[in-house]
Amino acid sequence: MTYESSTVETALLLLRELLTHPVVNKENNSNLLIRIQQDPEVLGLWKEVIEPTFGVTLLKAGDQYYLSTGIEESIFSYNNEELRSKLGVSNNTELYTCSFIVLTLLAAFFNSDDTTGPSLEYITLTDLERQVTQNFEALTKREDIEELENRSRVNLIEPARFWLDLPVKKPGAVHDKRTQSRWGYLLRTLDFLEEHQLVRVIQERQVFPQQRLSSMVAHYYNHRDHKNMILELIMEHGGEEDAAD
Repeated sequence: MTYESSTVETALLLLRELLTHPVVNKENNSNLLIRIQQDPEVLGLWKEVIEPTFGVTLLKAGDQYYLSTGIEESIFSYNNEELRSKLGVSNNTELYTCSFIVLTLLAAFFNSDDTTGPSLEYITLTDLERQVTQNFEALTKREDIEELENRSRVNLIEPARFWLDLPVKKPGAVHDKRTQSRWGYLLRTLDFLEEHQLVRVIQERQVFPQQRLSSMVAHYYNHRDHKNMILELIMEHGGEEDAAD
């Protein structure tokens, strides 16, 4: 298909903006949104040319646009070294611990078959810490832990032992985020998610899912194979129940 030069220009402007900003919406670029609305061929060009060429996916939620990589790739497009730097951790055990926190958070918010949005308005950090701890405890008791690690290609037992050895909080600490504690790893992980506009954290107590998280979940987590594996990783009674469809 042949596109008008104005369509190509608008599509490339959207790509440029999304490479420098996590979201494009009315608040930060109303003129660009108007151009997209007035030229429906822009989204067609994205589907036919930009997405397959660059290996990305354009996510749309209302009047907001986000950029994501393909379903088989990390939604953040960071390698392990970059993620460790972003999260402020020093080794892969800590990194996998943070990743498990994210998986637990996803399951807490999107644990139903309703794909229209999160099933919880928010989760408290206290509840999130409890769920992560319960899930790690359950994993350490699984007889098929090695098989599960091989199938999921996720290191589970080392992060579980690491987490369970941590104190919930460091007594007398002024900034929990900087401490070697469960609370510290929760806050660092949530900071990273908040930076990407996936969650909003209120006074280090409540975590609210953002629209961008729902959009990414619709493209990745609700893919049946991925959802089943994630739920199996964090089931509290591993091996006794089937993962949800």
